Amino acid sequence: MLKQYQTQKQVQKLLPKIVLSQNLLAIPSIALDNIVKRELEQNPLLEEGPELESEPTDDAFLNEEKDQPDEDAVRDNPSPAEMTEEAEREIEAEDAETKSEVADRNDEYDWDEYFQNEAEEYASYESSAPRAFDYSSIADEGGKLHESLLLQLHLSDVSPKIIFVAEEIIWSLNEDGFLAEEPEDILNDLKVKKAGTEFENEEFTLADFNSALELIQKELDPPGIGARNLKECLLIQIERGKYSDHLKALASEAVSMHFDDIVRKRFERLEKELSASPEEMKQVFELLHKLNPKPGYSENAEPENYIVPDLIVRSRDGSYDIFINERFTPSLRVNGAYRDMYMNGKSKLDQNTKNYLLNNFNRAKWFIEAINSRRDTMIKIMEAIIRRQKEFFDNNGEGLRPMLEKEVSEEIGMDTSTVSRAVRNKYVQTDFGIYELRSFFTGTMHKSDGEDVSNMEIKDRLKKLIDNENKSHPLTDLQLSRELAKSGYEVARRTVAKYREALDLPIARLRRELKLK
Repeated sequence: MLKQYQTQKQVQKLLPKIVLSQNLLAIPSIALDNIVKRELEQNPLLEEGPELESEPTDDAFLNEEKDQPDEDAVRDNPSPAEMTEEAEREIEAEDAETKSEVADRNDEYDWDEYFQNEAEEYASYESSAPRAFDYSSIADEGGKLHESLLLQLHLSDVSPKIIFVAEEIIWSLNEDGFLAEEPEDILNDLKVKKAGTEFENEEFTLADFNSALELIQKELDPPGIGARNLKECLLIQIERGKYSDHLKALASEAVSMHFDDIVRKRFERLEKELSASPEEMKQVFELLHKLNPKPGYSENAEPENYIVPDLIVRSRDGSYDIFINERFTPSLRVNGAYRDMYMNGKSKLDQNTKNYLLNNFNRAKWFIEAINSRRDTMIKIMEAIIRRQKEFFDNNGEGLRPMLEKEVSEEIGMDTSTVSRAVRNKYVQTDFGIYELRSFFTGTMHKSDGEDVSNMEIKDRLKKLIDNENKSHPLTDLQLSRELAKSGYEVARRTVAKYREALDLPIARLRRELKLK
């Protein structure tokens, strides 16, 4: 049987404007521009432009100006607080109006209920907003691989039947430009797609497939396109390259017969197997380094991600000036025309119009407040970072000290999660380079003399050791650990490996280079 139960539960709800502030704080400046543009398009009460001195304050839209000299005008245009008090007085004065009139006025002046409903509307609006941003959208998208290949194909001098097969192969290439599908699968697809075409009565054979694939591999650019694996891709590029016949033969034999030795950089074994001199092996590896292992990206490369600093720090007479990079964020204000529409004609406006104007006003006000809050929070955090990392800024990027997000949050009186959200994916431009804000927060390591140092300092030291090593005999992780210990950094081999991977540096074997005597 169906039964009804009455229960109590405690839930935590964040106000929409708090959620909005947190969301805007988490995104970088370049993405903030997209959010501002979207909000300007969706909210007619929000417009670009600096806030003027005569601009109404945040509460001006809801409250009459205090210096209004015309008492009649005040009576004609009461503030929401006065309107609420008036409604309460009318409800209490049963003999002043009928119950229906009281109910009508209460519907109009019950601002608490209205704001609750309006908050729910804004929450639904916020939940539908995109949370992921394409930071690379500032770059050009570039040409498309398939379109380029199809254009080249139709300009080639081959039979229409081969072009028809080649088109199907091109559409079957993966994002790397490789052909991962089996010939039989493509031929089966052609049996279906030929219906209603001029090739409806044609039979497509394996020979047709091979002819079309050979055309793609030998004639179309970029070289290596249409290969079925990496080895074939490299061999195609070697064959199509402008190299001497001897070098082509040597490189082709190395790839086709000794591919594993190339991957593992076994120079001595390759010299012996190929009967090649050190100079010839050097030329082979220089050739191989010029080849493209993913030819699909040469025509359909993903756009580059550009770093746009969110903060700018400038040194001036021993102190530092901090600026928010607002190049992509216009100044915002509430549209005065709509405000005047409400203030001067609200007695003539229907309830739906009033609700619409108030709803959008609150959205505009909260949005501007969130932008300002984001600016203030980031400035406070950057000021705290500079105070705690004064040596780093004074010495042009050297001497980074251990620092935790908790220390900054306690100093500025904010929650640790707020600091974490504010520094995520943010960058600061200094006089000596651009740094990710997160890079200033590092764990503590102890040197042999007892001094506390940042693990970032150890990473820098590790990178210098690898940059200056003998590339013919690169240092292993164990040897790197011993070299760090000589400088007072007691770091285990596993920690060295972790730091090396974080620096995107390969293991010793893959860092090896062929050096001529």
